[in-house]
Amino acid sequence: MRRYGWWLFWGLAALLLFFCNGQLWITDSVESNYALTAKEMVLSGDWISPQIYGNYWYDKPVFFYWLTAAGFKIFGFNEFAARFFPALFGMAGLWLLVYAAKKLYGEKTAFLSGVILMTSTEFFLISKSVITDSTLFFFFSMALVFFYLGYSTQQKNYYYGMYTGMALATLTKGPIGFLLPGLIMVLFLVFTRGWREIKNMKVFSGGLLFFLIAAPWYVAMYNLHGSAFIDQFFGTHNFLRATVSEHPRDNVFYYYTLVLLLALFPWSGLLPRFLWRTLREDGKWRRPDEKTGFLLIWAATVFFFFQNMATKYLTYTYPMLFPLALLLGKYLSEKKWNAVTAGTLIVRDLIYIALFGGALWCWWNSIISIGTVILIGAAVLAVIGISWISISLENGLTAAGVIAVTALAFNLLLINEVAVPFSSLRSDKEIGLELAQSYRAVDEIGVYGKYSTSAVFYSGKKIIKLVPDEDLANFAPKAYSWKVKNVMPFEGINSFGRRGQLLLVKKNEAGKFLNGSNGKWLVTGEKGGWYILKSA
Repeated sequence: MRRYGWWLFWGLAALLLFFCNGQLWITDSVESNYALTAKEMVLSGDWISPQIYGNYWYDKPVFFYWLTAAGFKIFGFNEFAARFFPALFGMAGLWLLVYAAKKLYGEKTAFLSGVILMTSTEFFLISKSVITDSTLFFFFSMALVFFYLGYSTQQKNYYYGMYTGMALATLTKGPIGFLLPGLIMVLFLVFTRGWREIKNMKVFSGGLLFFLIAAPWYVAMYNLHGSAFIDQFFGTHNFLRATVSEHPRDNVFYYYTLVLLLALFPWSGLLPRFLWRTLREDGKWRRPDEKTGFLLIWAATVFFFFQNMATKYLTYTYPMLFPLALLLGKYLSEKKWNAVTAGTLIVRDLIYIALFGGALWCWWNSIISIGTVILIGAAVLAVIGISWISISLENGLTAAGVIAVTALAFNLLLINEVAVPFSSLRSDKEIGLELAQSYRAVDEIGVYGKYSTSAVFYSGKKIIKLVPDEDLANFAPKAYSWKVKNVMPFEGINSFGRRGQLLLVKKNEAGKFLNGSNGKWLVTGEKGGWYILKSA
């Protein structure tokens, strides 16, 4: 691969991952939880104990909060700052994939693997999101890449990279940062019968390195907060998450199968044929080679591990994109276009058509303009047309380029024309800024119904969740229950009404509230789908 090809590759990757990051509003509720916690870290000066709404918050370890807080210190409290380090770690994850592919297979596979990962839907979306997953993706992959390099070469110092990756993954996401990579390593050693390698894995010195990096924060948190930290962090946010579904509707056996098809899009159509060609030969099942076996074990373990967890999120199986991109990059580098493309094109084109249908829905609900719908429709037709015209190409590299370029162009269009408007639907930035600018003298604001963490982030105000007085005891946070997440300020509606000056209520809930308020509150303004009420 010529040097200018790599320069173009990295330039396009940076464009994709940083494009419109300053225009994507902080959304509720996951992004705003991270952003507000990091903001409070900067304002309080406490860089050890994460806090939200002024209360200690044991949802995740500290590393991602450090990164987001550092972004705020550098760029200020804004969207670009919040998304800076996720995008930067997205670039780092892409670099690690290219590095690993060069080591394992060569430059052509490295380029194709990088193209596949860069243009996969989940990769660029997560790399633009204020969540831990792009950071975890890098450290998780780092641990496994350096494990295999240590295993397969004479340079056993690679194992120190493995321990460092697991330690930083543990600081980013918790015990899963070493348990899941460790499980993958054990399964691989079973697959290869390579138990003798354990004596070369620098268990003592590497284990010491792991504890020197990962343990100090956990020890400090236990010393500062004792059983409250243990009960909530390990009890609720780890054990309970694994055993009791936070979102029972998603706990279905096909959940991550559908996620995988979308996550790896537009390349997911290659997977069935790749697996068939890899595991079958002359009508018989065959054992894959060592490298392929390692990558398949990596991907399959992540998939089945989280499929068997009670709580499911779209992002949990994200780490399996790394080995799948490597495997598909190797596959494309060896195959002809007409042998691998039909399934990919069909799957991709169907999803593009579905996205066009989504754009029509957004227009119908006044989220985007008809001009945007027409633009997306034209892009869909162009993508489909270019792809099917190029079916006559027989070179796998050229064919991958056709898919990648059309996918990249379409993704950039989606970010600007769909993701940016859609983020405004999931964010209460408008009401937050209105509170900050027009109600500076008001310190406490009540909210009836939906609670908006993004409004707290943008306004800097204390926003109190109003609960029916008879439900206060049931609403209070409880250990080993999902109610432990109710750490926002909350108060009975009647008690707040006796002293409160300002209240927010969503427009679709205002009628019910006003009918029961007996004239105590009057609507004085509206912003971003909210009514602003003052006491009568």
